Amino acid sequence: MWNNPPKNLALTSSEIAVWKMNLNLSSTEVQKRLTLLNSEEQSKAKRFHFEQHQRRFIVARSTLKMILGQYLNIAPQTIEFEYSSRGKPRLSDHLSGDKIQFNTSHSEELAIYAITCDRPIGVDVEYIRTIKDAKHLAQRFFTPQEYEQISPLSSPDLEKAFFQLWTAKEAYLKATGEGIAGGLDQVEVCLTPPLKLINLPQNQSRVNWTISSFMPHPNYQGAVVVQGDCLNINYWQL
Repeated sequence: MWNNPPKNLALTSSEIAVWKMNLNLSSTEVQKRLTLLNSEEQSKAKRFHFEQHQRRFIVARSTLKMILGQYLNIAPQTIEFEYSSRGKPRLSDHLSGDKIQFNTSHSEELAIYAITCDRPIGVDVEYIRTIKDAKHLAQRFFTPQEYEQISPLSSPDLEKAFFQLWTAKEAYLKATGEGIAGGLDQVEVCLTPPLKLINLPQNQSRVNWTISSFMPHPNYQGAVVVQGDCLNINYWQL
């Protein structure tokens, strides 16, 4: 499923590229990656109290710039971002002529990047872990129908289903730009394969969205959501 990327990268409107990256690099490599960040990003990195959080930020942000630089055929250092009112990043206006859209997520030592052409996209990844109050959280953040889907389950199937729902819902909210503030309980997902978005906020109910669930590692659950139909997803590893 996960392959090494080709030397020459290109995207069509019917494709999604999903990338994964291990954030646990050596201190020497992290210092090299730091040079790809601008002064504002470097200052942000220094504000992290714990070394591992600083390292993860540097590696995740530099990797994003390296990936986008390959698609745009420009140096990673020249990649600049702007942000929506809710914090969703996008390429700066002077770089957006190629219509590339992207979204990122990371959990523990794994980062995921989703890239597409001219369509809103969202991605989420979560480290699968035991949650003592998973059913209580499901009642709080999921719809009644979703709770019914997972309430009969026990560990480890419970955690797997919980994170399948969580990542799918969060990926959708990130694709729309709303983020968690948009309300996890406002999005309903059917777990029966293939996953489907079956109930959306009223202002999005007439828009077609494609969702794909994946496991980038045995201990991680991911989901990507893109507006419109998607005929092909390429999974690349770095």
